[in-house]
Amino acid sequence: MNTLQYPHIVKSLPYPIVSYEPIIDKLTLSIHHNKIYVNYVKKLNLLIKENKELEKYSIEELIYNPYLIPPTILNTVLYCAGGIYNHELFFNNLSPTKNTQISGPFKKKILEKYHSVEAYKNVIHEIASSPINYNWIITAIDNKNNIQTIGLKDNDTSISLNLYPLLVIDIAEHSYFIKYHNHKDHYVSNILTILNYEVINERLRKL
Repeated sequence: MNTLQYPHIVKSLPYPIVSYEPIIDKLTLSIHHNKIYVNYVKKLNLLIKENKELEKYSIEELIYNPYLIPPTILNTVLYCAGGIYNHELFFNNLSPTKNTQISGPFKKKILEKYHSVEAYKNVIHEIASSPINYNWIITAIDNKNNIQTIGLKDNDTSISLNLYPLLVIDIAEHSYFIKYHNHKDHYVSNILTILNYEVINERLRKL
C-alpha cells in the first residue's frame, strides 16, 4: 500500500517479471508494470509538482479526501491515484508459485460469506463476464467485518467506498489481451491459481 508522500515512487514487482509465466507472459507484464503503472506515477507527480499544496498527502489521503484537490484537476488526480493504488495491490497479490489455494483467515471469511470456495470463484467470474465494463474485481471487507466482492470501473477504488481491499484482480484489457485475446474468463481462471494468499491474509490480520 502506498502511504508515502510526494514524490511518489514506482514500486518494483515483488518477484522477477518472468516468475509469473506462463499465466502472465513477460510482454504483457512488462507493458502493464513498466508503462501503464509507471505512467500513472509520472502523471500524478507532475500534477502535484504544479499544485504544491498536494505534496504533503499520501495516495490514500488523496483518495479518501477528494475535497483537498483543486476542482480543475480532481478527476485526473483521482484517476492516477486510483491507478497507482489498485495496481500496487494487484501486483503484490501475485505469486510465482502456481496452483495456490485460498487459505487461512481469508478462507474463513470467504466460507462465512459464500459457503464454498467454488461459489466465491463463481461470483468473481460473474463480475468478469458482466456486460458492465469493469476494470477491477476486488474482494474487500467493510466496517462491520463483512466480506464483499465487487466490480469497479476505470480506476475507482474500494477505499473510496469505505471497503478495505484484500484481493485485487485487474481485468482491464491491457492485463490479458496479448496472451488471452478475448478469453477473459480463461485469464481470470488462471489468475486465481497464482494469487499470494499469504499477502492477502496478512492484510486481513492487520485490521
